[in-house]
Amino acid sequence: TPASSVTHPRVFVFGNDYRWHLGQEPIDSPSGQVDHVSEDKSAGVSPGMAFATELLKYDPELIVGLIPCAKWGSSIQEWQKNLSEDTLYGSCLKRAYAASPMGEIKGLLFFQGESDALNPQAYPSRKFFPNQWADKFVRLVKDFRQDLGKPDLPVVFAQISTTTDPEKLPNWETVKAQQETVQLPASGMITTDDLALQDHVHLTTESYLIVGQRFAKAFWQLTQR
Repeated sequence: TPASSVTHPRVFVFGNDYRWHLGQEPIDSPSGQVDHVSEDKSAGVSPGMAFATELLKYDPELIVGLIPCAKWGSSIQEWQKNLSEDTLYGSCLKRAYAASPMGEIKGLLFFQGESDALNPQAYPSRKFFPNQWADKFVRLVKDFRQDLGKPDLPVVFAQISTTTDPEKLPNWETVKAQQETVQLPASGMITTDDLALQDHVHLTTESYLIVGQRFAKAFWQLTQR
């Protein structure tokens, strides 16, 4: 079954149109997009549905709601706290509040870092902080937990995978090393460097499904402590 056609009666997505839908990839579809700061016009398969369906294997009685906030190519700096809805942080927080009357925010999944490995000289208008990735991620999580009033919100993040173009991404290993140093309560990191790539940096569809399954396992283990 193509990953894009998989649905589940207990999985729902709070779409970019600020409406709840039966979960289906791409969960980050730009259809009816409200917050254009996170618009991905060519959104593809994510780990989202694979995470939700795998989580239901641990507890079939769950109803899972996904709130996608991702932005392709974003840097860790772009995720720093700014409450304006024209920022990635502000938009994500607004969605969380808008969606939460239908349930409770139970966790945060984060997969980012590739952009921070880029050669900054090739992108002079952007700010990358490969050597500060861990500090900025910890700050992001602390701010998000505080703004949601959930100091123990479980957080699972993925370490970036491998690259076949180290010249374009000279800080790749720096970002990976930074991610390994993250120290946060109620958090976990999954690895992805054993998974297949479709280009110099992006994973294949099958790999993203495996990432979703790993997210689910790590998240479930966090919640059972």
